[in-house]
Amino acid sequence: MRFMFASRIPFLVEKPLGVDQELPRRISSAIQEAGLITSVGYHFRYQSSMDKLKELLQGQKAGMALGRWMDSMPGVSWWRRQDGSGGQFIEQTTHVVDLLRYTAGEVEEVYALYGSRIKHEQVEGVEVADVGTVTLRMASGLVANISNTCVLPEGAGLSQTGLTFYTDQGVLDWNPQRLRASRPGEQTEYLERANPYVQETEAFLHALRTGDGSRIKSNYADAFRTQAVTCAALESAATGMPVRIRYE
Repeated sequence: MRFMFASRIPFLVEKPLGVDQELPRRISSAIQEAGLITSVGYHFRYQSSMDKLKELLQGQKAGMALGRWMDSMPGVSWWRRQDGSGGQFIEQTTHVVDLLRYTAGEVEEVYALYGSRIKHEQVEGVEVADVGTVTLRMASGLVANISNTCVLPEGAGLSQTGLTFYTDQGVLDWNPQRLRASRPGEQTEYLERANPYVQETEAFLHALRTGDGSRIKSNYADAFRTQAVTCAALESAATGMPVRIRYE
């Protein structure tokens, strides 16, 4: 199948790009040939705290990163199907994977363990894993782990989403509400006040008006690289083997 973008209409699309990487790969290639302006909804990139995190990381050497997306299972039937959502790591935790790439560079290899512990006993038709942990080897040498679960009870206020870096100077801990920078004897918090959805939309509209896509922080080609990582994790969980990332 070959995709043609003869109408050359720019677009903003939500994440993830798909439940696998083959269709997004073909779309990405066609977009590149057409020279389209695109944006993908990795809205956390537009937070002011994310700019600050990147700035702080430039002055420190990170040795390890730990990411998490711990929540309940969304109550829609398509999310429970493997061919509907791709599973939690592809559909939801992709945000944390994307932020790891955005702040710490590219991923070279992943090793994943997924399990079905609870939700398949509670909810009919659950095909996706409800717990998982993924070890990621970064091109920089940094070692990372991102874990997720959707077994938590709804409405209990127990959800946790975040990304933490352990560096030669201390700890940089981000969640959607704030960034906390901790050093010996010192702790600073940067509260999130910006609306990243507004920033994301304004960047796309600016590109439409002017042709300048420099404010777009995640275009389709870049988002495909995040998709490649999350799909490699699914492959690793299925085979029990580490998987090197194939971006092209």
